[in-house]
Amino acid sequence: MQSPMTFEICHALTQLTRQLLEAGEQATETHVLAKGQVYRVAVSLEPVPTEELPDVIQRYR
Repeated sequence: MQSPMTFEICHALTQLTRQLLEAGEQATETHVLAKGQVYRVAVSLEPVPTEELPDVIQRYR
């Protein structure tokens, strides 16, 4: 199981998701500099089917 993300990271990802959707995009790739290292960042948005929502919600309990 993945370690939980901080509220700040979840909030930033939510903002990024909204901006991508508003721009009509569902994926992006870029490079960022953090702590003296260049990182490749790729984001893709995949809608969760309604029947999978209970499983997704359960993961956050």
